[in-house]
Amino acid sequence: MPCLELKVAAETPAQPATRLRALLEKPGAAVLRRNYTAEAEGEEDAQFRNRYRVVAVLAVDLSNPPKEAEPPAPVAEPAEGQEPAEPPVRIQEDLDPLLGSFAKGLEIWIADGVRATCVIADADEIPGVLSMFDAYLRLARFQPAFLRLDHRMLGLQYSFREGLTLGVHGAPAPVEATSDGFFEAVSPIAEVDDFRAPSFVVRLPNGCIQHFHHLLSAASGWLDENSYTTILGGK
Repeated sequence: MPCLELKVAAETPAQPATRLRALLEKPGAAVLRRNYTAEAEGEEDAQFRNRYRVVAVLAVDLSNPPKEAEPPAPVAEPAEGQEPAEPPVRIQEDLDPLLGSFAKGLEIWIADGVRATCVIADADEIPGVLSMFDAYLRLARFQPAFLRLDHRMLGLQYSFREGLTLGVHGAPAPVEATSDGFFEAVSPIAEVDDFRAPSFVVRLPNGCIQHFHHLLSAASGWLDENSYTTILGGK
């Protein structure tokens, strides 16, 4: 049966690759955050509860709160015979008044024995990973064809900007890496550790696929309903 695989890069990017991490690590900022720990059926299973956790996060910089966007200045009508004036180029901060002051996304906590790590993802990354799970559900819906597949050949994955690769993979068989016929023996799913740097890899049984999908959906729904306007409220 396919399994859920969570693979974390050996090192965190030196510079934040997400808006949420950039705000949480902003020097001198007084950051207020609201957390929502996503829940789904199966939480009572210790195998699920103790291996990963998905937390939706809203964060705002109170020392530099967002300002309301100013309406664009009206453009004067050109005089007769003159070319219309080009609108002024707006910098990114003008286009997005919340940039640098407000962010929302996920903290994905992963544990394996005595090791644990947390990977941050922005809210705009969630639709991509949900599409991966939707693709798996469409495949699994056709059971006769699904059961005929070599599950070692099954693989879907999504890579977050901060280094987490989340995938639905076949249960990998141990393969000895030898020079003779190596590519004939190993499946297309990556089964050999990257020799450049060690990675933090957690493989979980088939039941975790649906559970993790539900956690991401719950967190996504909460983030869709909450924003900067509700972070200070009681919602």
